Amino acid sequence: MASSNATLAEKVFLELRRDILLGVYRPSQKLLLHELKTRYDAGGSPIREALLRLSWSKYVVMEPQRGFWVAPISRHELHDILLVRRALAEEAVRRSLEQGDEAWELEVLASYHRLSRIDLDDPDVDLQAWADRHMAFHLAIISGSHSSVILDLMESLYNRLERYRHIWFDPALPASKRYSDEGEHTAIMQAVLARDADLTLQLLDQHYSHVMRVVEGLSAETFPSG
Repeated sequence: MASSNATLAEKVFLELRRDILLGVYRPSQKLLLHELKTRYDAGGSPIREALLRLSWSKYVVMEPQRGFWVAPISRHELHDILLVRRALAEEAVRRSLEQGDEAWELEVLASYHRLSRIDLDDPDVDLQAWADRHMAFHLAIISGSHSSVILDLMESLYNRLERYRHIWFDPALPASKRYSDEGEHTAIMQAVLARDADLTLQLLDQHYSHVMRVVEGLSAETFPSG
């Protein structure tokens, strides 16, 4: 029974995370246990376990005796996440490009190809698959650093950034305001394989500035500033 509950909790975790990222559950929305039981066809125990896991990875916030809410979002938090990412990237990228071996180069190239096979302009695009490959590509770049601490911290930051994805991919937005790749990952991959740390860091800054420009153009109702 314990194994069955663990498997069900994993299923609920993945499906609820997907629904949060797709905007089925909006930022700051309360997550009602009875509704989650119906939607995910699961009992209270696996749902609570999934909610706790989501709270650890910052998709959900928990208030003792009150319940669970989808984590709020704000421009201020996004700026903060990007600022910390930039500071960590300086060390992570330089160390990785200095120490990365042939196996690392092959993983960077393979992760880039997996990412590039998904067309963001496809109306039926699987955004979760794109997000998973996007994170894998960025983590592959710094994996040559051989630092589990850096990798864990960067993965945590990417997970927090993921909560903003449903906003800049929102199909209700005009195409000009939605995120598009515009060849950014190709340029980053080429700079990484050339072992050009300065250019890689510059391109990564531009990449995340692009993301920031997308959300800066959104209304206060769509994206709070606090």
